[in-house]
Amino acid sequence: MPISLPACSRRRFLQGSLAAGAALLTDHRSVAADQPVDADSWALLADIHIAENRAEIARQMNMAANLERVGGELLALPQRPAGVLINGDCAYLQGKEGDYRTLVELLAPLRTAGLPVHLALGNHDHRERFWNAAVEKKNESAPLASKHVLVIESPKANWFLLDSLRATNVTPGELGQQQRDWLARELDARSDKPALIVAHHNLDPGNPKTTGLTDTDALFSLLLPRRHVKAYIYGHTHHWQQSEREGVHLINLPPVAYPFRAADPVGWVQCQLGDDGARLELRSIDEKHSAHGQKVELAWRAA
Repeated sequence: MPISLPACSRRRFLQGSLAAGAALLTDHRSVAADQPVDADSWALLADIHIAENRAEIARQMNMAANLERVGGELLALPQRPAGVLINGDCAYLQGKEGDYRTLVELLAPLRTAGLPVHLALGNHDHRERFWNAAVEKKNESAPLASKHVLVIESPKANWFLLDSLRATNVTPGELGQQQRDWLARELDARSDKPALIVAHHNLDPGNPKTTGLTDTDALFSLLLPRRHVKAYIYGHTHHWQQSEREGVHLINLPPVAYPFRAADPVGWVQCQLGDDGARLELRSIDEKHSAHGQKVELAWRAA
């Protein structure tokens, strides 16, 4: 399954192998603990690129400081979201174990406040190093041995987190036949609710030299006839954008770490699920950015 860091108590965290990061809990240990949970609200993040050294700067941005800023915003919400989804490129460049140790420390305030965090993998991640650094016990009953996949069921939609990591620090991504077969089975078993597909890489149909998902065409031949599939949510390009393909919404999340283009926003997206669609709201780290607070209404295609 994709790496999931469940909500945990402060005591459990202090007793764990990451107790060195306990100071991070001081400001937030009681924040949000008693707040109500909105089961239809989700925090969507992508491209956080956390380095072992919290002071690391890339493209004039401190990635750790940006993630801490986003975490503080989540803890300050009047209602807690049902969960936090981080859509790949969790590590800075090469998926070092130290990157992941720092990441888990940075996420500790969210977890101790009761927020589960689900992480998918991107092209700058490394599966085994993440498991070694961040997971208390590897899930031996995971549905796929070589890919991290997960289904999260919620009242108004089911989330399907996929693993598009092909090779660490190699730009293109790939799902592969085994993962696509698994996805088809899981989608067919849950056709009663809207399905939201989450994977790190952008789509690039028909392009043999893609820097995105190499098996885009195979994936969409699977998704399009399953009418309960409503959206494909991705990161990778560090660019906030929405489009459609035959009624399936394509949602490109902004980066938390840094933009590739200076004019693009850096931040996260609040997703509020409804009966027939969803509302997205961009939360820019720079509140003066023209896109900060932008709302996008999505209507689901007919079943």
